[in-house]
Formats: sequence, structure tokens, C-alpha cells
Amino acid sequence: MKNIVNLILGLFLICSMILPMLGLVSALKTDIDIPAENSIDTKDYEDSYNDMVLSQAAKNLVTAANDLLISEGIYAKNIEVGLKKEDNNSIYISFINIYITKEYEQRAEDIIKVIGSNMSKEPVIILSE
Repeated sequence: MKNIVNLILGLFLICSMILPMLGLVSALKTDIDIPAENSIDTKDYEDSYNDMVLSQAAKNLVTAANDLLISEGIYAKNIEVGLKKEDNNSIYISFINIYITKEYEQRAEDIIKVIGSNMSKEPVIILSE
């Protein structure tokens, strides 16, 4: 009987020492605020990525427009292409500005025809000095 009472008292003492330590460990876990991997602001990341994609696509379209004009013997002073992204993630050309010198002013209709037919957007021709 004495052994059983000692065993029960020993288990009681061990449990009474372990339970506060377990409570302390669980309190430390809740006090430490470890950010989850998914807590990175994905909206900022997506916006940055979308801006980068739009910028690169615009540069590619400028190069393509310049190549089209050069193939027609027309040298633009500057070309600007604006792109917009819709809610369904489609991208469309919002504007094309082509800056030309006085020397190519008489070929403005040719420029509109070549760029408009190949890029599905009629360009705005701007006379530049």
C-alpha cells in the first residue's frame, strides 16, 4: 500500500511541475509573432509584376513599330506605345504616338496605314523638330 501511495504522490508531483512548464511554452508560442510565409503582400508583388510585363511588352511593340517603319523607308524620331490591363487580365494598346520630322510629313498616311494594319490601333502622328 505504501508503494502505491508513493507512486501516486510521485506522479502528482511530476504532473504539478510539468503542467506549468507546458503552459509557459504554449504562452511563449502565442506571444512570439512569426509571420507566415503567405503573409507577404501579394498585391504589391502582382502590381509590380504586371507593371514589369506591361513595360516590356510596350518596349517590344515600340521595336516592332520601328522595324515596320524602317522596312517602309521611314525613320521615326520617337515612338511611344501605351498599354492597359483590364480586370480579366487582357492587355490592349491604348495609344501609339509616332514622332516624325518634317522630312516624313508627306508619308503620314503611309505610317498610319502600316502601323494601323499591323498593330490594330491607328497611331497619332506628331510632327517633331
